[in-house]
Amino acid sequence: MGSSSDEGDTRTAELPPESASLPRAVDYPFLAPLERYVFATTEVLPAFSIEARKPVLALGSNAAPQQLRRKFAAIPGHIPISRAVLFDHVVVYSAHFTRYGALPATLHAHPGAIAFVAITWLDERQLARMHETESVGINYDYREIADVRLEHDGGQDDAIIPADVRVGAYVSRYGPLLHQERPIRLAETASSGCPLPALTQPAALRVAQRRVAPDLAFGDFLERLTADEAFRRDCSSRLRAH
Repeated sequence: MGSSSDEGDTRTAELPPESASLPRAVDYPFLAPLERYVFATTEVLPAFSIEARKPVLALGSNAAPQQLRRKFAAIPGHIPISRAVLFDHVVVYSAHFTRYGALPATLHAHPGAIAFVAITWLDERQLARMHETESVGINYDYREIADVRLEHDGGQDDAIIPADVRVGAYVSRYGPLLHQERPIRLAETASSGCPLPALTQPAALRVAQRRVAPDLAFGDFLERLTADEAFRRDCSSRLRAH
């Protein structure tokens, strides 16, 4: 199969300065191509191929070239990324903060719902690196899901995942961020058939801030989240307990 027109963007994507903590937090889950593409850390861009690779759901920022470059810049190679429709699940906020101040994503079962998600196809080395960046055993557990229903979104990709392949997912150890005892969906991730409330990242961050640090200005709160690990962990613990 040939590569998509989006692939050129993956080699030239500009990264914001690491000091720009506030924009990076509120921009989560970052921009990603809406069609399948190949992310590459080399100048040679291969054709789209999933041979000998593990499918892993990219529920938050892991489909975005900007985030993949941060995570895999030191690992030469490429990652195919496809789009899929996920049934009976939605993408919601986890009740913890990333080191750059964002509220990340996690999976939530909801019968009758559908969500439009991405899949990263990782080799063994890339999967090990992704585990590191997702803080497996600390913030997330990695699970291989056998009973999830997925359909690839578009044309020749419809049968790209064999029926017996188990799809990987990162599931938050903190549980979902709640509003009136209901998980909050990522407004940036399209879904339907689900009445759960949805918020953008900036709005979700403001909700979280009012719960854990109401006396701080919003910008000061985000800056402290990124600069003070003890503060960030304490805020995550209090958000989880809320």
